[in-house]
Amino acid sequence: MSPTAETVEGALPTEPTQTVNTSKGDPAAGKEVFTSAGCAGCHTYGPAGSSATIGPDLDTALQGKDATFVLESIVDPNKEVASGFQPNIMPATFGESLSDQQLADLVAFLTQPSS
Repeated sequence: MSPTAETVEGALPTEPTQTVNTSKGDPAAGKEVFTSAGCAGCHTYGPAGSSATIGPDLDTALQGKDATFVLESIVDPNKEVASGFQPNIMPATFGESLSDQQLADLVAFLTQPSS
C-alpha cells in the first residue's frame, strides 16, 4: 500500500512569468544579439547570414510564429522541441543571461517580416 496525501497546503510552484515587452524590440540590435549570443553557431537564419545545422532552421521553424512563441523558445527552449531535435541541446540560460531589452531586440529580429 502506498501513502496518499489527504491535505495539501500552500500553492504549487509556478514558472516565473516573462515580463519582456517584445513590442519595444529593435530588429537591428537583435541581429547583434543573435551574433554575440552565439545563435548563428547553431541555427540557419537568412537575415543573419547563418547556416548552422545543430539547431532548427529558423527560416522555417519560425514561420507563422508570434513574438510570444519566439520569446518562450528562447527562455524555455525545452518546452517545445522542434521535430527531429533532442531536448537539452540549446542552453536554457538565455532568459537569465540576456537583459529584457536584449530579449526584446532578439525577438524583434526573429519575427521581422521577410524581405
